[in-house]
Amino acid sequence: MPISFVRIDDRVIHGQIVARWSKLKPCNGILVIDDKIASDPLQKGIFMHAAPSNIKVGIYTAEEGVEKVNKAKQAKNSYFVIVKSPVTLKKINELGGDFGTELNVGPMSARGTTKTIGKNVSITEEEKEAFDFLQNKGINITFQLVPEETPVKWEKLKTLYTREEK
Repeated sequence: MPISFVRIDDRVIHGQIVARWSKLKPCNGILVIDDKIASDPLQKGIFMHAAPSNIKVGIYTAEEGVEKVNKAKQAKNSYFVIVKSPVTLKKINELGGDFGTELNVGPMSARGTTKTIGKNVSITEEEKEAFDFLQNKGINITFQLVPEETPVKWEKLKTLYTREEK
């Protein structure tokens, strides 16, 4: 069983991932793909130990992530892929990485130039463009903070971003 869950979540590995999502989707390992985390020994160490001991965690740059997601698609075990931004997934896709056709989006906190488009979801223009790119590649993008919530499609939230621009 290859990649069972692909998620954008600015908190990366936390209680909802390990306690709730991993109960619904099979998970033997988590691939965290983020250039900043991969290059920061302190953050890397924290996230390496954030999952239960039965779930392996690997932390990679976007370039390294291309090879890892392609290997994970062929693996016997199942993996979660977690990134902090759609920009990372766009880069992985452009470099030949295939992480599947389903993308779940969790929290994306407000930052400097972001626009809020949903509950705990704020995006930049670059992130909007990355979501559009991924959707145009045939990826189904849904926003859902926790499993119990009804997923909301990118098409709906995109209109809120566009409406706010005017």
